[in-house]
Amino acid sequence: MNYPKIEQLRLQLQIKYPYLVNQVDRNFNQFGEEWAIEFDNLLAKMFSDEASIAQALKGYSEFLLDIMRLMKRFEKDKAYLAKSYSDVAKEVYHNEEFMMALYLPGILLSRYLWANLYRQTIFFKNNFVRDFCNSKEDFFYEVGIGTGFHSRYLLEANPNGRGIGFDISDFSIRYTGQQLEAYNCQNRYQIQKRNVVTEPVLEPAPFLMSVEVLEHLEDPLAFLKALRSMLKPGGKAFITAAITAPEIDHIYLYRTAEEVLAQIKEAGFKLEQYLCAPGYVPQSDEPVPMVAAFIVV
Repeated sequence: MNYPKIEQLRLQLQIKYPYLVNQVDRNFNQFGEEWAIEFDNLLAKMFSDEASIAQALKGYSEFLLDIMRLMKRFEKDKAYLAKSYSDVAKEVYHNEEFMMALYLPGILLSRYLWANLYRQTIFFKNNFVRDFCNSKEDFFYEVGIGTGFHSRYLLEANPNGRGIGFDISDFSIRYTGQQLEAYNCQNRYQIQKRNVVTEPVLEPAPFLMSVEVLEHLEDPLAFLKALRSMLKPGGKAFITAAITAPEIDHIYLYRTAEEVLAQIKEAGFKLEQYLCAPGYVPQSDEPVPMVAAFIVV
């Protein structure tokens, strides 16, 4: 690979986390130059020196080990550890050290290090992003911005695109701002700290995204109904969820993609197409974490 930032990351993995090197090699072999160009560019913009890459990898490795620990518990209990928003809000969303040093860098790196998440990105790009770029409409909402990855992707793809992002965490808001500034998209995007269920957004948008939010909620159906009210008639939405995927802040357990789709339809959306991508091939009948992405109207 002739990608300097990926090589820098790979070298640090070999020294500190050799068991993770195969994630880089596997994904390069599977996804090729497109994956490498995007990932190298992200690393250059978001983790510009060795110290920042080292810190991000530390966060990613801790993030991954925590997921593995929770997965072992889930295989036994068949339930998520957290039961309510109050169980995780202080420990996760409003914890600056956890969010900025571990959680958000870990999630951002996982977009390229987890094959199923990159498959979801390809699906997102080839369908939703394509339609956004080809539409006469150039405005979107994202609810639950996380790292800002998907909003940035839309803004970068469409130089005329504009958006508003909503989140309940000051640290997601800060991290998203950093990513948009790194990609020089910040002037076309606004961020609001807002719960769209309790503070409804009255003006609908032609495009809408909400990525891996549903499993973090006690009542995802109420949230989906709020999203439906935010989408213009004839508009298009990209909604995803994690399935059988225990993490520190996952509350609502979806066991199949069909369970997610049933709620999406109950909220008033109509399915256009979807992708369900498992994290790995199971060894037996063990539960496998998956991501399911739905393009709906």
